Amino acid sequence: SSGINAEYGGEKGGLLLGPAIAANESLEYLNLSWNNLRRKGAIAVANGVKNNVMLKHCNLAWNGFGDEGAVALGEALRNNTIITWLDISHNRITVEGVKYLTKGLEGNEGLKHFNISHNPISSLGGCQILESLGKNGSTVIETVELTNVRVDDDLWSAIKEAKKTLPDLNVIHQPYMEGRKKPNPIASLKEWLGHNKHFELIEVFKRFDEEETMEVSKEVLFDAFQQAHLPFDKTNMELLIDQLDGEGREVVVYSDLVDADQNKWLDERLTKYNTLNKTE
Repeated sequence: SSGINAEYGGEKGGLLLGPAIAANESLEYLNLSWNNLRRKGAIAVANGVKNNVMLKHCNLAWNGFGDEGAVALGEALRNNTIITWLDISHNRITVEGVKYLTKGLEGNEGLKHFNISHNPISSLGGCQILESLGKNGSTVIETVELTNVRVDDDLWSAIKEAKKTLPDLNVIHQPYMEGRKKPNPIASLKEWLGHNKHFELIEVFKRFDEEETMEVSKEVLFDAFQQAHLPFDKTNMELLIDQLDGEGREVVVYSDLVDADQNKWLDERLTKYNTLNKTE
């Protein structure tokens, strides 16, 4: 079989590769992992995959497709019924991007192995992926990899529900401990900040504190966090901001974050959250 194991880095490399992938009529194996494919380059590669009529095995791991690239990958999954193996692990795809991937999975009739591990999709994203496969009466999926996704009660239920429709489905996931509580949103924020060193929480406040009142309304902060693609659905985002508003004043005080020990401030909020919920 014909294949490509390429090193074409960055956005420009992807723009060059996309049309070539689409036009290659003998390509069955494609490995573009570790190429820093992102933005328009990632979209071009996804479009190439969508239009290729021979490709069966596609490794796009360790790039920067993000949610923008996930939109194009969803289209590729919807239109390409030849591809059987797809790895998009380590691509900065959030639960927002999962929405578009599921649209493709719902109509795909060829994919057997799907790896979306090590993307900040949360258990909610895992649930959505499994639910979309359950809706697809023509799916031939055999394996879904969710190796770093926390298995809470909701995801465990989704796994069991998917197996009712797809009894031979192999979902690779973390161990499930019965009764495990969902992670509280402040702990999740701390974990996300730890993995996204480029994101400065204080800079969000500086940008949106237009009146220089040293505080930001919860509504404005909600919009700012959405723009930053934090891995929270609407409900958990609202819960997060409620907890950041430690005084119940409908604002988050900027001066709390000016303290150089930002993690200490979050730890204080986390301790308060756990104290209030210790009886749950």
